[in-house]
Amino acid sequence: MKPNAFPKSKRVVSGRSFTLALRKGGCAADGCLVVFAFPRDPGDDRSSQPRRLGVTIPKKTGNAVVRNRWKRWIRESFRTQQAAFPVGFDFVVRPKKDAVASWSTIQRSLPKLAHKAVRRLNGRSIQSRTR
Repeated sequence: MKPNAFPKSKRVVSGRSFTLALRKGGCAADGCLVVFAFPRDPGDDRSSQPRRLGVTIPKKTGNAVVRNRWKRWIRESFRTQQAAFPVGFDFVVRPKKDAVASWSTIQRSLPKLAHKAVRRLNGRSIQSRTR
């Protein structure tokens, strides 16, 4: 397999995984994207688990052409920069409401937001353990 390939094992495909990431995951946003992060299996060694990406594009974003462009750009950004993402997490990405798609903006903000979402998730879990 090519190092930058995007096989099904690196995709979030089940509805349950999407729901967990959206409801219980850490969240980070900027003017373009919203990224949710959720750990794959907290008990396991995360370094052995691949990063996975799920993309959800609401219909309010635009017509099918616009939504598919968002999906292509988000997936391609993840595929080419996956080494920059934290290991062992599921990431669910969606565009911010009324955001305009731009390849360079997506390319810049996706890894940055992924790290920010993981930090927020880890901060929240540390706080819940101390109570």
